[in-house]
Amino acid sequence: MHKSDFQELVRRFESEERNQYQKPQEVMQHLESIFRNHSKEAPAFAGGWQGLKVADLGAGTGYFSFRMVKQGASVIALDIDERFLDYIRARPEYQDYKDRLETRKVEAQSIGLKPAEVNVIFSVNVYHHIDDRIDYFREARMGLSEQGMLIIIDFKQGEMPVGPPENIKLPEDQVVRELQDAGFDVSVDHMLEYQNIYLAVKR
Repeated sequence: MHKSDFQELVRRFESEERNQYQKPQEVMQHLESIFRNHSKEAPAFAGGWQGLKVADLGAGTGYFSFRMVKQGASVIALDIDERFLDYIRARPEYQDYKDRLETRKVEAQSIGLKPAEVNVIFSVNVYHHIDDRIDYFREARMGLSEQGMLIIIDFKQGEMPVGPPENIKLPEDQVVRELQDAGFDVSVDHMLEYQNIYLAVKR
């Protein structure tokens, strides 16, 4: 993807078409409810997004990063492409949130988090791009707080009007198995029409 025309990627990531299928506000509200339920085991989640430290893996244009900081989270926007990090810092609203929105360039083989640095690792439409996913998420697991949560949103298989080519989509059971092998307990949420939401906590 980093070899694609940058302006075309920005257009696609910020398009109204994406808003229609991604349903960002509904996703944010849905996860807020999940966080509050999770607070029985993890008090840091009691305020929903408020006060959480979140790593947005593959942040791109900041599509979700800015939504999360506006809800009170502190966000580390992670990306392998410096152009996206420059784009985030150039957005006018960045100046309003830069005390809670850090940009961090990472390598394709490493998430680049310190031990227990965040409560949540959040990633949308990135999972199928990652090589050696089991090893990658074993390392990522170390970046989570003890009762932290990994949230992966990625495309379902099957013909649909949006998303990547069918040959690079991953079966749901494969994603679950890989995350289990990386040391997580995993559940799958099907609120979105075209994407699965994988909710994973440390085993």
